[in-house]
Amino acid sequence: MHDPKLTHQERKLLEGIEAGLRGDESLSRKLRTFGHAHTGTGGGWGAVARHRLGWCTLGLGAACVALFVLAVASTSTVPLWLFSAVWVVTAVCLMRLGMLAVRRRATEQGRARGAESDGPQAREDGSPTEG
Repeated sequence: MHDPKLTHQERKLLEGIEAGLRGDESLSRKLRTFGHAHTGTGGGWGAVARHRLGWCTLGLGAACVALFVLAVASTSTVPLWLFSAVWVVTAVCLMRLGMLAVRRRATEQGRARGAESDGPQAREDGSPTEG
């Protein structure tokens, strides 16, 4: 297939549209971060994964309590071993939730610092510059 040739007027119009789009900062930011929302760092998929992990951890915690009560009331060792296995998985999920919360907080604080640095320029000693 051959490339269509644009007339001079069409090229000028296209250049004007491209210049307008390049000047739109919010569009540029959205396009730069478009693929990052699905990496699990706080975007759309990350929130779903945290939500799902939270509910799974809650369910595992309830299962732990039930198995613990069953293990105490039973003379069999099977509920005790099941409790210990479910407890380990629950502990891993809790650690993962904690790590995600710490990472999210650090990211939010980094963004807040970045927004503060976009404000008035500060001198090396911390006082604002005049001007």
